[in-house]
Amino acid sequence: VLYCSFAKEKDLTSPERGLLHVWHSAGPFDHLCPERVLLSRPVLQATLGEHHGVLLTQGGQVYSFGELLWRDLSIPVSAPLLEVSLLGKLVVHVAAGGFHCGALTEQGNIYMWGENTAGQCGLTDLVSEPCLISVVDSEAIPPAAVRIVDLACGREHSLALSSQNELWAWGSGCQLGLVTNAFPVLKPQKVEHLAGRHVIQVACGAYHSLALVRSLPPQNYNTQKCPEKKERGQSPHFSVTGKEDMFAVDEAHYCPLGVELKDTLTREVSIIIKENLTNQIMDMAYILVVQILSTARPLHSFSMWIHTQNLVLCLHPKTLSPTLYLQLYLRSYSNSGVFGPYSSSSPVCLEEVRLRLEAEKKELQWQKSSSLTNINQKAKTAANRRRSLPGTPTHGSPRRQRHCACRPSSAGGTQTAAHEEAGDGLPSLETEVWSWGRGSEGQLGHGDQLARLQPLCIKSLTGEEVIKVSAGSHHSLALSAQCQVYSWGSNMCGQLGHGSSPVTVPQQAKLSDGLRVWDVSAGQSHSLLLADGDCVQPILLYCGQCQESMPAKSEKSRKSCPRSPNTAESTMGYISSVCSGGQRCAVLADQNVMGFISTIHELASKERHFYCWLSSIRKLLLNPLRNKGGSTTCVLSFCWSTLKSLFLFVYLFIFLSSECLGSQQITLAQLCASDQSVSGDVDLVSLMYWPLQQLHQYSRVLLKLAACYDVLTVEYQYLHQTANQYESVYLSLLRRKKEAESTFLFWKTHSGKIAEVLRLPHRRIVCESSNRSLTLQKAGRFSHHWFILFNDALVHTQFSSHHVYPLTCLWVKPVTEDSNALYAIKITCPEETFTMVASTPQEKNKWLRSLNQAVDQVLGGGGQGSSPGVAVMSRAASYTFTGDGRFKDAHYHGSWLGGRVHGRGTMKWPDGRTYKGNFKNGQEDGYGECIIPNKVLNKPDSYQGNWKDGKIHGFGKYKYANGEVYEGCYYEGQRHGYGMLSSGKRIRASSSVFIGQWLQDKRTGYGVYDDITRGEKYMGLWLDDQRQGSAVVVTQYGVYFEGTFKENKMSGSGLLLSDDDTYFHGEFSDDWTINGKGVLSLVNGDCIDGQFSGEWSAGLKVVGTYTKPAINEPENKERSSKLGQYVVPADQRWGCVFNECWSRLGCDTAGRGERTKAWENIAVTITTARRHSPGLSRSQSKVLECLEFIPQHEESVTTANYDNIRRYLIKACETPLHPLGWLVETLVTVYRMTYIGVGSNRRLLSQAVQEVLAYLTHFNSIVRFLFPGLPEDGGIIPDPPISPSTSRCVANSLEQGVVVFSSSSLLLPLLLPQLYPPLFTLYCLQQEQEEAQYWERILQLNKQPDQSLLSFLGVQEVCSTVKSVMLKTVSLLLFQIVSSSKDACFISAVETLQQISTTFTPSDKLLVIQKTFEELTQEVKPMLDDDFLWCMDDLLPLFIYVVIRARIRNLGAEVSLIEDLMDPNIQHGEMGLMFTTLKACYIQIQHESTI
Repeated sequence: VLYCSFAKEKDLTSPERGLLHVWHSAGPFDHLCPERVLLSRPVLQATLGEHHGVLLTQGGQVYSFGELLWRDLSIPVSAPLLEVSLLGKLVVHVAAGGFHCGALTEQGNIYMWGENTAGQCGLTDLVSEPCLISVVDSEAIPPAAVRIVDLACGREHSLALSSQNELWAWGSGCQLGLVTNAFPVLKPQKVEHLAGRHVIQVACGAYHSLALVRSLPPQNYNTQKCPEKKERGQSPHFSVTGKEDMFAVDEAHYCPLGVELKDTLTREVSIIIKENLTNQIMDMAYILVVQILSTARPLHSFSMWIHTQNLVLCLHPKTLSPTLYLQLYLRSYSNSGVFGPYSSSSPVCLEEVRLRLEAEKKELQWQKSSSLTNINQKAKTAANRRRSLPGTPTHGSPRRQRHCACRPSSAGGTQTAAHEEAGDGLPSLETEVWSWGRGSEGQLGHGDQLARLQPLCIKSLTGEEVIKVSAGSHHSLALSAQCQVYSWGSNMCGQLGHGSSPVTVPQQAKLSDGLRVWDVSAGQSHSLLLADGDCVQPILLYCGQCQESMPAKSEKSRKSCPRSPNTAESTMGYISSVCSGGQRCAVLADQNVMGFISTIHELASKERHFYCWLSSIRKLLLNPLRNKGGSTTCVLSFCWSTLKSLFLFVYLFIFLSSECLGSQQITLAQLCASDQSVSGDVDLVSLMYWPLQQLHQYSRVLLKLAACYDVLTVEYQYLHQTANQYESVYLSLLRRKKEAESTFLFWKTHSGKIAEVLRLPHRRIVCESSNRSLTLQKAGRFSHHWFILFNDALVHTQFSSHHVYPLTCLWVKPVTEDSNALYAIKITCPEETFTMVASTPQEKNKWLRSLNQAVDQVLGGGGQGSSPGVAVMSRAASYTFTGDGRFKDAHYHGSWLGGRVHGRGTMKWPDGRTYKGNFKNGQEDGYGECIIPNKVLNKPDSYQGNWKDGKIHGFGKYKYANGEVYEGCYYEGQRHGYGMLSSGKRIRASSSVFIGQWLQDKRTGYGVYDDITRGEKYMGLWLDDQRQGSAVVVTQYGVYFEGTFKENKMSGSGLLLSDDDTYFHGEFSDDWTINGKGVLSLVNGDCIDGQFSGEWSAGLKVVGTYTKPAINEPENKERSSKLGQYVVPADQRWGCVFNECWSRLGCDTAGRGERTKAWENIAVTITTARRHSPGLSRSQSKVLECLEFIPQHEESVTTANYDNIRRYLIKACETPLHPLGWLVETLVTVYRMTYIGVGSNRRLLSQAVQEVLAYLTHFNSIVRFLFPGLPEDGGIIPDPPISPSTSRCVANSLEQGVVVFSSSSLLLPLLLPQLYPPLFTLYCLQQEQEEAQYWERILQLNKQPDQSLLSFLGVQEVCSTVKSVMLKTVSLLLFQIVSSSKDACFISAVETLQQISTTFTPSDKLLVIQKTFEELTQEVKPMLDDDFLWCMDDLLPLFIYVVIRARIRNLGAEVSLIEDLMDPNIQHGEMGLMFTTLKACYIQIQHESTI
């Protein structure tokens, strides 16, 4: 991640960043006089060849200077030449070889120019201007162009790194690494020897090459046997708590706080490899800063949040912080940053930085989770895990950053590590250095001076965490993550920084103490290093050929410098990058405007110092501990598995310092040398506390950064707030350190069995009353009470017993001083309440403050600002009940209020019972879900519904383990009110279903029982779970019975009809058993009157009189009149349903209650339903939101607000969560349960119609209760009061007529559409015979053409008499239509009438009939007078024609439904006459003879 600023095109004459300085390497180094390159744009990258150089500036422009032999030009350094041919190519990287140049564009294309005698430019001739070089993968099918991300040039060869981390070469010599003897190689070819390896960076010397390659993951010999263990072992967050990966622990071992290692740990341990232990120990060090930052609050700026994460990520040497943007700016600015001038008030705009950081936010998500929330998270794959360094630059691979030099955040790069973003964007530290080419000077580093035709790994650098390589003409350099430099090769001029002879294997350069190198570059016979030292400004180091400053003879003036790097003193500013080539040196520097650059350098230096310190910890401390093994390893293993805080880790090292490292005081002193706070003897405890100082350093540096901005800027606010947060965390951790020390002293002072039980690793002492400053109220004279307040619990000890009260479930309340002058504090716990009495007011305030702060802190607050009496009354916590009662041994997690469970929560009992839902005042109350195990059936019972005072109360659904399901109302734990019980198999239909009224867990009242197994349905009264009273029974064979039941049997008078209309009316003694007097009527009219006995289906014994009716005797209508005399009246059937609706409105009985309370209950019900139903759709949420508002219900209803009431009722009835919606849904359920299936018996039609009318009556009473302003049925809805301004509009509207209110017109549309299917089915069954006759006539009549049909209907005869002018006109019109088009008469009227089958309510069906008449009128209106009115004689034949052509099925059922449910107010009006016409047409067609 690069810290950069958007530079504008204006005011670029004097850039303050990207300043390039060049000087000759053979000059005097003790006093440099570099030459300044004068350009109007900041330089992003500089690269040097033998006698020339190439520059990349902001905007992607490329400049050249020096001896350009291919053009016969000599360009001075101060005025470089612009490469015009590269303008607009979006160049992001440049490279310079011995005598040729290269440029890399954002698209991954290469341009080469310069000397080409060895084919190093990839062409055949001299290349004076940049030319495009194609890199094509010929092995791909089809061949594809290769995208290049890095480029390096030597004297006679060139190397390119692709986006797939593959290496390509062209030119001449063994330094290519190609399997060929034919030179030059003009076409780029892949270096096959590195195929399959992950190349990170390349560098070219004169005749040798270097590559930085990612190490392959270590191979495990038993990979296939135990793949899971391999993955776990390679994870950088590996935990030793796993059963397979623990060390054997002796039973006598204790952790530093005295917690004994349990036997379970001893039985579960095993041995793991040493490398895994190293990872574990590094993870333990990583815990330090994780614990530090775990208490930090979220930062306001994302960029500052990124910086906070760096402290966590950089401590762990396996996870690189990709966003230490300030430090990375210093290491990669000249190669990838683009800076413009900044104002005095705002040196750098952080807004641009945040825009760049947003692009990295997604890549950081896994870092955040793995670093701050889950230390033990496993790696996705072992191969993707590697160590990494904070601050490692990523500019070496510009294509990976997807930046361009011509854009604000460009990403050019030099020959530094081209790091791969393998899913996490982090560069690798598990690297290897490979070399090949000429080795006459030992520059290959393999211990000899032989050439290598193929790349070969330098074994001595493996594991040294190399992050960058640089190649000079005949020597090589490597920079490690620990800021160490390794060099090898020619040392004629001392360019290696050690010794005086060539070195064939890498050796560490000799650097002064305290220097940390972070950039290197190798030239022809010299090396440049950039390092941190004691001062903030970077130190420039030089080793190699130089010249004395004093005058001397030419043959004596030139000599080699001392054999260690020299420090140069210069005034070039703050150097950010170095470059070497030929005999020249170059640096990129910045001016320190307002101290901003110096502060960034200071922050970066602190970060590098911190990482080097951590590396030293690993090398000097952790590795020896790993190698020592024994008891040390056991304690490490245990403490990793139980590590809960920073200070437990510190006490671990108290043990280790005395056990293992007592003789290494010198080493410890070296590690703490930079810590001024450490004095005297140094131990591991003080050493492990040193990272806390880093937080203070962050705060100090960020405050310095904030000082660079104006106080009113957003950047200042972000930096200042972040600095304060770091300082706050630092001070907080110092307090935690003090708490840990006090706790250690407390356990050391107080020993005994109680102390052993109470001692926990995470527990800290707050205060205690050993001085008898606190006692229990009303305690005995000789009693002894000792209160101990820990950070997680309050402990009350008395003699040898003690009781622990968790602070999460402890409420503190001060007791007001009374006349007894008691300084008391009341403690409330879930199962106990007691009062503590202090000796003095000061002691009371001390304990009260300590208790409140401890409670506040354990609940997630800061714990520092709490004042007495501020402990949270409402909270969420977990608790396990121990006392007797309903909650004995139950574990609760959820909300509390004042020491009692209150709100949402979950209660779990040891026997498996679970309740999840609402609590109130310590009991289940509200909606909840409960699971009760059934040990007999090995299945649980479950309940979902309402509770009250700890019992099931209200509406709910109970699923029994035996398969039964009850859904209905409860009262104090018993089924009471409306409910439906389904029993039998749950896979398919239940074997039986009961729906009806319950009383004290028994069926009592009206109910419907559907016995699916027997095929019978009972509809009648119940008493104590038995059929008792009037009832109707229908069977699947069409048998109908109505009568009385007693003790679950048919008993007394009853009426029975078979499917063939055989009729019996008499006495019954048992189910379907006749015993007594009766009358049996046969279908043909014969009748038997007498004594009957026997079962109906088996045969009857008869003693009586047989009567045969006379021939002329009219048909007996008595049979149909007797049906329904034993039926339960419709208005008494479903009172339980309406009572439940009244109850939900807050009324005890129907119509008795407060209307305001009813509306409040509706609003509360809707609001609660919205809160507990997160899965609602957007439309459903809008409907509920509308229903939450209480409409105007007290005012009188007028035509203005009547539509509002109607719309509200429609929405309410469509929402089951509304009481009215629940009522409609339940009524539909009971209606369908009654009249669907076996209940589809035509003899139930009259009962079904009466039941719908009863629904309307009860429903109307509820609506009138909610809207008392509605008029009575047949009343007129008045208009709103007339104002003078609206008098004209009202006068115009008076012509429209008045609005008559009808409950059926208001409520029937809400009910009937859902009741329509079963009701219309009954109508169809009732009219089955008439319908068959009607349909036969319809089919026959529709076979005739219009002319024949009109003749048949008698229209022609009527016309010939000319008695009706209208009919004659219509007849003429019909015959005109017939002659022009067959079957096209009144097609619109026919189609309109067909829509009657698509409507549900009588009012809608009447509207269809009315529209049909209007269509008829429109057809003949052009031929009629304007004042014409229809008469029945004119209308009937014409309407019969329309009905015949409409072909409506079940028209008789439609007519009967309209007639039964039509609004009485319109029966005698215009619509009533139209309906009578339709009915007459149906009867006429039914009895019409065929043509």
